[in-house]
Amino acid sequence: MCKPVSWKISLHGGHSSGFCDHSGSTLGEMLDAAVAFGYHCFGVAEHAPRPAEKYLYAEEIEMGWDVKTLDRLFRVYADTMDRAVDTYMGRLQVLKAFEAEVVPPKEYAENMLSYKRELNFDYIVGSVHYVDDIIIDYKQEYFGQALEACGGYERLAVRYYQILADMVSKLRPEVVGHFDIIRKYFPMEREKELYTTRAKAAAEEALEAMREFNCILDINTAGYRKGSPFPYPAPTHVQLARDLGIPVCFGDDSHEARHVGEGIEQAREYLLSMGINRIMTLERGEAGLNRAGVSLIDTLS
Repeated sequence: MCKPVSWKISLHGGHSSGFCDHSGSTLGEMLDAAVAFGYHCFGVAEHAPRPAEKYLYAEEIEMGWDVKTLDRLFRVYADTMDRAVDTYMGRLQVLKAFEAEVVPPKEYAENMLSYKRELNFDYIVGSVHYVDDIIIDYKQEYFGQALEACGGYERLAVRYYQILADMVSKLRPEVVGHFDIIRKYFPMEREKELYTTRAKAAAEEALEAMREFNCILDINTAGYRKGSPFPYPAPTHVQLARDLGIPVCFGDDSHEARHVGEGIEQAREYLLSMGINRIMTLERGEAGLNRAGVSLIDTLS
C-alpha cells in the first residue's frame, strides 16, 4: 500500500461490475486498488440509470437486464457506497457520486436531480454521452448515426457542446466529465473540424456555463487509454478553461481495477506543462461537501 499523496485525487471513476455491465472488477477491488495506488481521495461515480428500453446496451439485454434492473442496481449501489465510505475511512476518503445521463432529452434533469436528493449523493459528474438521443461514445456505428443526423463533423461537435452547456445549466454538476469526448471517434483527418470557429465558440459557451455555475473540469485520463496523446480535454480547451479561471480535477474513469490511477502522473505533467499547478478536490465535512485547492507541486516525502 502506498502512502496517500495529496494531489492523487480522482473525482470520476470507480465503475464496477454488478452495477455497470462494461466493468470487469468489483467495487471492493476498485477501492482496494485506489488505496494501493496512493489515492488521497477517490470519488466513485457510477452511471445513472437510463429510464427507457431504447437506451439499453446490447450487452445489458443479453444479460437479461431491463430498465427496472438498472434502477434497482443503482439503488443498491447507493446503499453499498454508504457502507464503503465508513469501511475505508482512515485509509481513503471515498466520495459517493454518480455520472449523469442526458436522456430522455426533456426529462433527464428532473430524473438526475431526483436521484441526487433521494439517495443522498455527494455530487454529480455531469457528462454527455448522447447527442439528441443517439449515443456517441459506445460504438462507431452509433456515432455514425449521430454524425448523419447532425449533417457532418463540425455540426456534430457544435451540437454536442450545445447539449453540454444546457446540461450544465440544468444540473449544475459539481464536476463536468470528459469535456471533449466527442472527439473519441473523429478520424484524424477530420479532427480540425473540432476546432473551427463555430465549434470553438460552442465549446467556449459550454465553458462559460461551467464558470457561471462553479463547475470543476474533469481531466479525464481515459483519453490515454483510447489511444490519444492527451486526456480529455485536449490542450485547446484546457488552456481556455485556465484562462477563464475554471478549476480542474483528475478523473481516471476507471472501469477495472487495472485502470485505477492509470494516467494520473502523466496528466499531472500535462497540466504543469500548461502552467496549471493546482487542482480542485471535494471533501466531506460536518457542514457537507467542501471544495479545496491542492498543489500539484507536492511530492511524496
